[in-house]
Amino acid sequence: MPAPLVAAAAQMARKVVLRRLIRLGLIVLPVVMVGALAMGLIVLLLFNTGDSDSGTAQVAGNCSTATTAFAATSGANAQDLSGEQLANAQTIVAVGRQLNVPAYGWVIAVATALQESSLTNLDHGHLDSLGLFQQRAGWGSDADRLNPETAARMFYEGGKGGQKGLVQIHGFEAMPLTSAAQAVQASAFPDAYARWEPLAQQIVASPAVLSATCYANADYTGDGTQGSNAVASALQFLGTPYSWGGGGIGGPGNGFGPGSATVGFDCSSLVQYAYHQATGRTLPRVTDAQAAALPHVSPGSHLRAGDLLFFHSPGDAPGSYHHVGIYDGQGGMVHAPRTGKTVEVVHDVLKDPYYSSQLALVARPDGSTDEVGSGSQQ
Repeated sequence: MPAPLVAAAAQMARKVVLRRLIRLGLIVLPVVMVGALAMGLIVLLLFNTGDSDSGTAQVAGNCSTATTAFAATSGANAQDLSGEQLANAQTIVAVGRQLNVPAYGWVIAVATALQESSLTNLDHGHLDSLGLFQQRAGWGSDADRLNPETAARMFYEGGKGGQKGLVQIHGFEAMPLTSAAQAVQASAFPDAYARWEPLAQQIVASPAVLSATCYANADYTGDGTQGSNAVASALQFLGTPYSWGGGGIGGPGNGFGPGSATVGFDCSSLVQYAYHQATGRTLPRVTDAQAAALPHVSPGSHLRAGDLLFFHSPGDAPGSYHHVGIYDGQGGMVHAPRTGKTVEVVHDVLKDPYYSSQLALVARPDGSTDEVGSGSQQ
């Protein structure tokens, strides 16, 4: 081939490679973790999966996913993720939690998806690769690979064609992230995952992602009791903004004062709505009135889905409660936390230092003495 043609072909090849590198997200600025707050979130991730400050999420399929649209940016900060990216990160963490994958595995999975697809569910890729993890056709059907939940499950547990998943990689917990990811992905760029580790840590440790959960059924149905039906009603509004004084038996609504411009629920109105949907009964509107009107559960009793958890802090007046949430029967609590936050699930609420230290009263709206449940009031 004449020299000019060789040069032109080489230049064209370089442009193609460059475009692919950009599309794969290999050309990015290094991520810098800043301050003790970020480190504190990572420590929280590794040692305590309960968290009370989640961001926006709602139930979709088996797992909670985000709906608030964040501005798409370079992805150098967890707060800059788009709504799709945040939803996919939540799904990856929720599936990992459901499969009892260690928290480090969640970080590996998120970093892998950042590298492979920029945390977006791509319907195209190199050769026949598809989805968050750009899994090849041998991993599963197109539908499976384009389903974020199924794709995440395959990343953890292995492909339909016998490909090893992360949990099948012996000792992955002690491996460098890029080595563990490469053991699953068998990528042409084996060292490319390392650069995403700081951002993946930050994303997984962010409250909106850390609170993501999967339930056993596509929609939480519990055991059919009034309490579990109330839980299911509340879960329909995961991601709904907190609105002080807002909401009621008719659903989310404008509040007053700091909640006047926000359509949502406060803690007691979410409880009121959930129980009205589940039973047709109208509970009192405010926390203290609810606590006074409902049968109390004796300390030490097992908790059941739908029990109401009332919290008292030293600054509260005697017999007054500043917060209420709904126990989900699986160790968690569904609640509307405070202004600026959204309806969320707090995992392992009875082990959470903040909530367990303030839990002062448990009430059971259906008045049952049946003590079936997964938690025990201290």
